[in-house]
Amino acid sequence: MGRLFILKPKTKFNVPVEAEKIRPKVFAEKSLEDIKKIKVYEGNRERALGELFEIKEEAVEEDIVRIILEGDFRKVWRIGEKMGFGEILVNGDCGHYLGYNMKGGKIVVKGNAGSWIGAEMTGGTIEIHGNAGDHIGSVLRGLKASRGMKGGKIIIHGNAGAEIGTQISKGLIAVEGDCGPLPGLRMSGGTILIRGNCAGKAGARMTGGKIIICGNAGGVLPTFYIDSIAKSVKVKGEKIQGPFFLFLGDVLEDIKCNGRLYVNIDKNPELSKFKEFLGE
Repeated sequence: MGRLFILKPKTKFNVPVEAEKIRPKVFAEKSLEDIKKIKVYEGNRERALGELFEIKEEAVEEDIVRIILEGDFRKVWRIGEKMGFGEILVNGDCGHYLGYNMKGGKIVVKGNAGSWIGAEMTGGTIEIHGNAGDHIGSVLRGLKASRGMKGGKIIIHGNAGAEIGTQISKGLIAVEGDCGPLPGLRMSGGTILIRGNCAGKAGARMTGGKIIICGNAGGVLPTFYIDSIAKSVKVKGEKIQGPFFLFLGDVLEDIKCNGRLYVNIDKNPELSKFKEFLGE
């Protein structure tokens, strides 16, 4: 027998609510009354979770801990932080740092999400059915290079902002729409798939991994070398049809150029000059 929790805001929040304790492991270990007493911060004020949210519990037959968030959670940050199992469903929009340092389980958002989604995560799945902000799957500012996304999967069905996948070393970030500039900044491994357009400078300072851009790439940095033409690219068992120019780089970061940047040929006619270097 599992447990299902439903949370609804009692009021509209004007300042951020630090909700890192809204995750299955914390809820699974407590009674409903104890969950309502959990302390979180609304701005600089300590509040009980039950003061801010209506909280109900239901039994479910499947062996799972599931948390459903109903309403406007745009000012609620850090949902699912360090989450290791279970499920969180957000029926609406949510704030920054969703799934930060996530290790397992699944988070689904039926709306838009803020920035730093899945930052430094090592496992699990995050799926956003709307748009997402900047720094998806990235390392937080000021932390060492090895602290980027190391595993798991992030799927954005809408658009994403700037600098997604900064310092990613493993895992998958897939954006169904467009993204801002600098995806894959300093990445060393993993995969970033952009099915729409990119605002440019993809893969800056990358040393490994691969980026696939199915739409317009916004140009290619001069520190990348043209290598070949690929008819398709495999991403987690799916064959993404091209054709694609394959560029290797970034030589400015590592002369070995182990990073791979795939750019759709048909959607980037301004790059047709590279065919001359391939004898096409």
